Amino acid sequence: MTGEHPVSRKPKGAVSRPTLVSADMAVKMAWLYHVEGMTQEGIANLLGVSRMKVMRALATSASENMVVTTINADTVEQVALERALEQHWDLHSAVVVPTPVESRNLERAIGHAVARYLATQFQDGMTLAIGGGATLHSSLSFLQQRELKDATVIGLVGSLPHSQWINPSVVATKVAERMRVDSYQISAPVVVDDAGLRQRLWEQPLLQEVRDRAAAADMAVLTVGDVSPDATIFRHNIVPKDLIAPLRERGAVANMLCYFIDGRGCLVDHGINQRIMAVDLPVVAAIPHVVLAAGGRNKIPAIEAALRAVPARTLITDSETAQALIERRQVDED
Repeated sequence: MTGEHPVSRKPKGAVSRPTLVSADMAVKMAWLYHVEGMTQEGIANLLGVSRMKVMRALATSASENMVVTTINADTVEQVALERALEQHWDLHSAVVVPTPVESRNLERAIGHAVARYLATQFQDGMTLAIGGGATLHSSLSFLQQRELKDATVIGLVGSLPHSQWINPSVVATKVAERMRVDSYQISAPVVVDDAGLRQRLWEQPLLQEVRDRAAAADMAVLTVGDVSPDATIFRHNIVPKDLIAPLRERGAVANMLCYFIDGRGCLVDHGINQRIMAVDLPVVAAIPHVVLAAGGRNKIPAIEAALRAVPARTLITDSETAQALIERRQVDED
């Protein structure tokens, strides 16, 4: 789609590639070296750091008795889960945080990891496309104030007339404020009355520009919800609860950017999907670096569907969810 302000993707190599990340980078270095047998040079290339930094980290891990004949650290189980997720789901990186004792703290735990991720991966010259939802909203409490140059944040979902924290466009606005950069929003309701109105809105030049900028983004950060009364999209009446049963009958297991998808990651055949004002999932799937942040055993089918709909390079989740995803993937592979 072209508008009055065409946006083209940056030339390849204009922005540095994302580096491997972890809940505990020192332990991950030790794991790669001692468990997977990688060379120091290979680890340095994978992490985007100097070989000297790897050497120093390995020396420190030895002096602190982190490594004896096994890796001796509190986070070693998380790193093992990260590596298994990366291998079984063909991810560039996985970040696994401990599952909180109280489930109500899960979104904040994952949100904290999202904030740490953005602190290292969102850099000068980049365009970040971002969705909404409780998990991503939780990251705002931990996001450091920075001042990036020539960077932009794009909101992937429309707005709500009543601007509460659940308003999908709030996350993009707040992230842009913290980074002191420009943001672009879909200035239309999340859900419109009919498919024809949606099409006419997307034909507006200003909204075309937002969609074009999203398509040219370097990185997208998304979350996913399930199709249940507890999901944010239904709990706060963004979409009416009486659609849960019909959507499930059509095979819906997840909502992503307010679109409803089945277990294969495909849009379900229901009229609500033609009334959502959000950037199309195939457009988001083409963004070079997609980050999915989600957790909770109730969301496992939804997370699997999301990984199929929009192939992520990075998954940020909790340890119990990671273990369940790995076990289910192993069954599928067998």
